[in-house]
Amino acid sequence: MPAEPARSPDDVWLDHVRAECAKAVGAWLEGSVRLERPIRSLTSSELQGIAEAATSRWIVLASGRIAQAPDAPGSPKLSMLLG
Repeated sequence: MPAEPARSPDDVWLDHVRAECAKAVGAWLEGSVRLERPIRSLTSSELQGIAEAATSRWIVLASGRIAQAPDAPGSPKLSMLLG
């Protein structure tokens, strides 16, 4: 099997962000709804809560990345998205 190409720091960060956002969604679900319910039974308000949990986590992580590396190539785009 051929070796996987080296991953960029941006790709590694994006994977981290996806995992953290998924954890935030899971935590929101565990604290707010019965997990045995089908997804289709969630109300609009509950779906908005899920979106808010993921978005909030992304904002915290993106803000932290900008603070740690303000001159990194991706920082201006993140700043624009947060602005």
